[in-house]
Amino acid sequence: MDKGAEHNKRVWSLFAKAGFETRPNSFDPSEYEVELYDGSKRPLDLYARVSDLNVTLISSNKSREKLKSFTKEIHDLQKLRDAAKANAALFIAAEKEMRPAERNYALKNGIRVWDERQLTYYEAVAEAIGSYARYEIMHALDLPTEEEKLKDTVLAIKLRQPTASSSDTELFLFTMPADKLLKTCVVLRKAEGNAFAYQRILSKKRLRPIGTFLGTPEALLPTNLVVHLGEPVRVDEVENKFRDTNGHEVDPSRDDHKIVALTIPLKYGSLEVIDGQHRLFGFIHADDAIRRKFNLVVLGIKSLSEKRRCSTFVAINDNARRVDANLVSYLRYTSDEKVCKVNADLMAIKIAVELNKNSPFKDAIKLFDFGKQKLTLKGISGYDLRGLISKQGLLRKYYPANSTSVYVRALRMYYSAIRDIFRQEWDDPKTYIIATNRGVTAFLKLLRSILKTEEKKVTKPTVKKYMAVLKKNWKGTWESKKLRQAYGKTYVGSEGWAQFHRDLVAAIRKDSRLGSLQE
Repeated sequence: MDKGAEHNKRVWSLFAKAGFETRPNSFDPSEYEVELYDGSKRPLDLYARVSDLNVTLISSNKSREKLKSFTKEIHDLQKLRDAAKANAALFIAAEKEMRPAERNYALKNGIRVWDERQLTYYEAVAEAIGSYARYEIMHALDLPTEEEKLKDTVLAIKLRQPTASSSDTELFLFTMPADKLLKTCVVLRKAEGNAFAYQRILSKKRLRPIGTFLGTPEALLPTNLVVHLGEPVRVDEVENKFRDTNGHEVDPSRDDHKIVALTIPLKYGSLEVIDGQHRLFGFIHADDAIRRKFNLVVLGIKSLSEKRRCSTFVAINDNARRVDANLVSYLRYTSDEKVCKVNADLMAIKIAVELNKNSPFKDAIKLFDFGKQKLTLKGISGYDLRGLISKQGLLRKYYPANSTSVYVRALRMYYSAIRDIFRQEWDDPKTYIIATNRGVTAFLKLLRSILKTEEKKVTKPTVKKYMAVLKKNWKGTWESKKLRQAYGKTYVGSEGWAQFHRDLVAAIRKDSRLGSLQE
């Protein structure tokens, strides 16, 4: 199969798994054809439809890094969209790095653009929740559906927690069937690009056991979900005059709570999950009847800013081991250079994010809680990088501008020199240790040693000199498995990295010209 055909299959497989009826598909490899105004027919890379929701979209899939004319591609896709009477059109280019200007141009012309990041993200979502991923995709594309005309009204207890910072924040305790929650609850994830997003990608292996449990007679989920109520959710006062079965009047109102009616549009995005997404999406593995009848306890919060929703999530999950460490690191990311300059932790995170944008680390660092990269944001931005850029750090000493751009240039130069000398090992992190968290961290320690010895900024020729000697004098192998088998060296943990660094220094010192290299 050629590169273009593989890319097309990847796209339609994603949409098929996400609950769309597609052409091509696994049963019919032929492409859907549309008739243009001149009577000619054109095949579509993807024609995807959800019949019961009356939603149709098409896509143009490009597997090349460079295009002759991006504007021509967009205008051509517009014609195809109109001819197909589609609600939306996607331009999906996995290998091309889409510039903001290109995305904006496409959006002005009614076309959404996906690159490798969006494609990988929605693949991860579809892999976890299957056909329910269609709601998230349609929401991202601003596609209205027939279901959005429906609304559900529930009684809720309105509460207040009288702290100074939450005087405008209202809490509502209510219940709602799982099937309606699945169609209304958006999951705001950092991978989608929102600065205040917070959720991790759903874990497929955690969902199925929940679905199995829900099918048992003992099934009980007393722990409430926490959601944010969107602007479309209407709150109406209820006259609090009730009578018990004996005819006695009951007034349930107190100063700290009252009964209200919530009217919730059955539209994806009316509610936003802050906590409990795995409990909710575990229902995708339950029977339809269970989803319709199983009421979940929900605590809804209204009038909470995106920033405070993020901090609420972190507060709830601060000590929970299930939260991906990479996501926790990225939640701390800020692009504010002034803030980073006075906080080495935040500067290190920003440096790692910027390194991921260009060679030799381009797209090699796992920033979120999905992806198969061997390098991770948490691993790269850890103790050793923070130490180098702290007030007493040697990288900061010899690069006193203390700016992200300066640090990134220096580190790109350093690791580019390492890659040039160890090209085979760098390009295959699954086999070799160098371009893994352990390797990159050990080489950060080695950079500190080089700076300590040279007592000045280092150039690429200088780094290559050290690396060439290292390659010549390194005894044994760089293969991760063989290091363990032959030498019992796994270089795991902080002490493992320290030992790796000592071994690197020892190998370089074997050359008399570099015998003064300090640890």
